[in-house]
Amino acid sequence: MNPTVNRILALTTLALLLSCGGSGHRGRTHEDYQVWGIDVSRHQHNIDWDVVVKRNPPHFVFLKATEGTLIADPSYQKNAAKLDELGILRGAYHFFGHRTPGRLQAENFIRTAELSRGNLLPVLDIEPHRFMTDPKKSVKEASEFCKVIRNHYGVDPIIYCSTHFYERYLQKDFPAGKYTIWLADYRGNPHRHRWKFWQHTDSHRLHGIRGNVDRNVFAGTAQELNKYTIR
Repeated sequence: MNPTVNRILALTTLALLLSCGGSGHRGRTHEDYQVWGIDVSRHQHNIDWDVVVKRNPPHFVFLKATEGTLIADPSYQKNAAKLDELGILRGAYHFFGHRTPGRLQAENFIRTAELSRGNLLPVLDIEPHRFMTDPKKSVKEASEFCKVIRNHYGVDPIIYCSTHFYERYLQKDFPAGKYTIWLADYRGNPHRHRWKFWQHTDSHRLHGIRGNVDRNVFAGTAQELNKYTIR
C-alpha cells in the first residue's frame, strides 16, 4: 500500500478515537470485554466465596469498606480475608456522605480498609443523595477525600459514579486524564468517556451469592489490571 495512504488511514483512525474521547469503546458491548468483576457489600449477605470461585471466578472484586465518617461495612473484613485466602484480586470502596468533611471520611476508610501493596486502588463511590444540597460543596469535600487518600497511599482513588452524575457534577474536577474512572451505566457502553471500569448491570447472578450482584468489566487485559493496584 502507498505510504501516503497508510498515513492517511492512521490519521483517520486517530481522529476517530479522539472523537470518542480516545477511549476506543465505541460500538462495544460488555460481552466484548474479557476481564470482569463484581462489587459487593453487606446487602449480598453471607457469600459462599468457595462456590463463586469454583463455578465462575471473577478477575476482581471490590468490597464496600466504609460510608461517611463512622460507618464500616460489617461484611468487609470477613470477605477481604476470604478473597485473600482464595487469591482473588480485591479492592475496597467508600460510599461518600454529603454532610460530613471529606478528610474525616478518608480517615474512616483508611482505618477500616487497611489496603496494602497488591490490592486494587481505593475507590470513592459518589452518588446523588437527598443530602446533596450543595453540589459545589460536595465536590470540594470529595476532592479533599482524594487528597487525603493520595497522601496516604501515594495514588489517586478510582472515581465511581453514574455517567449522568459524572457529566453533570464531576467531569471538570475529576478528569479521566488524572483519575481512573468507573462508570455505572445500564443503558449501554458510556463510550464517550475514557472509563477503565464499567458497571453494566446490577442484576447479575452468580452461584454462591443469593440474589443479584453488580457486574463490571475492565477495559484491558488481566495483566493490565495489575497496573491499577497499590505499589
